Amino acid sequence: MGILNYLLTKHRMLVLAGMCTLVLVGCNKALTQEDVEDKIQEARKATQDAKEKTKEAIEAREQFYDDYRESRVAELEDRSKEIDKRINDLEKTASKSENESAVSDIESAIDELQAEKEEINEKMTEVKATTREDWSTAYEEINEAIARIDEEINRLSDSLSEEN
Repeated sequence: MGILNYLLTKHRMLVLAGMCTLVLVGCNKALTQEDVEDKIQEARKATQDAKEKTKEAIEAREQFYDDYRESRVAELEDRSKEIDKRINDLEKTASKSENESAVSDIESAIDELQAEKEEINEKMTEVKATTREDWSTAYEEINEAIARIDEEINRLSDSLSEEN
């Protein structure tokens, strides 16, 4: 065992000495000003490329956000138009009903819905003019208001159906 340990120790020293020799020979090359200028030029080019890619990514993100915003506003507008149609249908159904007290209650509820719908239309105008940062809150408010009106119309429609 003693001889084996001795040989392994000797070989380790030879390998280590060979690596040191390679490092010393590789580091012997003189660094010139031209080498430094080339590296600086490469770094400047890489920095410029990174800036351009970053700018393109930001522009793409902003375009995506604008497109997303437009599609969401269009969705709200479509839902708002559907609410108008449903309110008109509810008015027609109420006008045909023979139950006078129910019709009076429903007409009063329709007036309230139309007033709330006008508020939604005003908020829609505001949403179109808001900044990117403020837009999502305004969208959520309008979305919730439309959902409330939709539920109320469903309740009123069900109420009319039950009375007829």
